[in-house]
Amino acid sequence: MVRNWADITCPIQRTATLFADVYTIIILRELMSGTKRFTVLQEAGINPRVLTQRLRNLVNEGVVVRTRFAERPPRVEYALTPKGEALIPVLDALKNFGEKYLSGS
Repeated sequence: MVRNWADITCPIQRTATLFADVYTIIILRELMSGTKRFTVLQEAGINPRVLTQRLRNLVNEGVVVRTRFAERPPRVEYALTPKGEALIPVLDALKNFGEKYLSGS
């Protein structure tokens, strides 16, 4: 049993282990267009608990940066890091595949 993504030798499997989750992909899709607040990300239809967990994972992996502002009420924003921006071509490929092969027509 694999305990850590770093133990996986196949780079495709390693990447999929980290990012092949529909909620993670939705978060990344939303952040492609720029910095977003938690509430805006939640509007994409993600349960707050799931959103919190996925954002925490993405921050821990260095894909997303979390910025907290000292305001009342507190404001927190999320944005892609350069590592996260490197995933944009992958997301674009998923989009192109969906448009070409999964259009529903």
